[in-house]
Formats: sequence, C-alpha cells, structure tokens
Amino acid sequence: MSSHTAPVDVERFVRLTDVSLDDAYALLANGRLRVTLHALSACEGPVSVDWLTEITSQWDDDPRETVKTELIHNVLPKLDDHRILEYDVRSGIVRMDDPVVAFEHPQTESLLVSVTDGSESTA
Repeated sequence: MSSHTAPVDVERFVRLTDVSLDDAYALLANGRLRVTLHALSACEGPVSVDWLTEITSQWDDDPRETVKTELIHNVLPKLDDHRILEYDVRSGIVRMDDPVVAFEHPQTESLLVSVTDGSESTA
C-alpha cells in the first residue's frame, strides 16, 4: 500500500455508522478501506467493483489486481458485515447510501475530480 493516507474523523464515522469505537478503529486501521470509504462517500448510487478498483488504485502503489483482490476478499466484506454498505458478490455491485467520511484532505480533492469525471451509474 502506498504511503498516501486518507484520514477519517473517527468520531464522525462512529456517529454516522453506529459502529462501536473499537470496531471503528480496527476498520479504519486499513488504509485501503479508508480510501474506499472516501471514494464511496464522494459518489452517488451503486458502483461496480471494477470502477471502485480503478478509483482506489489511484491512491495506491500496488498493482490493480492486488487492490481488487483486497477489495473483494477483505475491505468490502468487512464494510458489508458492519452494514456500512451493501456488497453484492455475484453482481460485483457496491452501494453505500450516505457519505460516512468528510473530505478534509488535499488528496481527496483529486479523488473527487476522478469520481465526478468518471462516475458510473449501474442503476
């Protein structure tokens, strides 16, 4: 994983998700998970895992296939288990209804540009 970080206001995250503070810290320790939350908080509607991989790869030094594998097998199932998002494994569609992170980091600005320029609608 790249040295780039995507900071998250933990108290805000806990308030918006009803995840316990301990679980929030455990989840947010994963940098790729934080980037995923930023990407999903910046877009509307459902997105594909492929699109999410493309966006999160922009913050990462790992190959896209590595990013996609971690999203599919680690990040998305964890977020789905905590009911932060819905992840349909069969269709590869991810939906997060409401933003759960604030955009307070300069790198988030470039992510937002990427999201709005290439946002896909699967509905």
